[in-house]
Amino acid sequence: MTTTSILRRTALLAALAAVLAGSARAQARFEQSLSISGGLYAASGFGNNFYTSARYDYFIPGTRWFIDGSLGVGSLTSNVIGSVTKAQIFTSNNLVTYEFAAAFDYAPGGAMPFLLFGVGGVREGEETHFAAVIGIGKRIPLPGLLGSNALGFRYDIRDQIFSQVINNSNPFVVHNITATLGLQIYF
Repeated sequence: MTTTSILRRTALLAALAAVLAGSARAQARFEQSLSISGGLYAASGFGNNFYTSARYDYFIPGTRWFIDGSLGVGSLTSNVIGSVTKAQIFTSNNLVTYEFAAAFDYAPGGAMPFLLFGVGGVREGEETHFAAVIGIGKRIPLPGLLGSNALGFRYDIRDQIFSQVINNSNPFVVHNITATLGLQIYF
């Protein structure tokens, strides 16, 4: 590797670090955000269904922590269960989830995702389950649109963990995974 190529790579890395640091500083002045997301809900044993959620975040000033509250809706429709048996497991196929979590974003403007943990509820048909929630995600500000970084993209991957009983079976632990992508507005 030549000296010129090393200098070019170093300059490129320095420019990238400056952009990412600028994004983190600009984003840090916002204390709250709202986001609307859509994606997939993988209910354990039911397959994947479309899922939408709305999230509110409060960023704790002077820290890398934020508080997250979300409400999501979807369906528990399963072609596999429907083709194998005509029995309906829940009274309806409606899915409603809500979560309250704390998240730590080590690098708000960098590539590392935030880590999230909290509690929530999963309402499948007429049954509601208390759930533990863990996940990762990333907020990606869009500089220059609607002012200084007031708009951004967001992705989340979360695991809702709870105990479930179906048709008088023994209780078993369920891992329902959500994967969403959405638009976030900071204020």
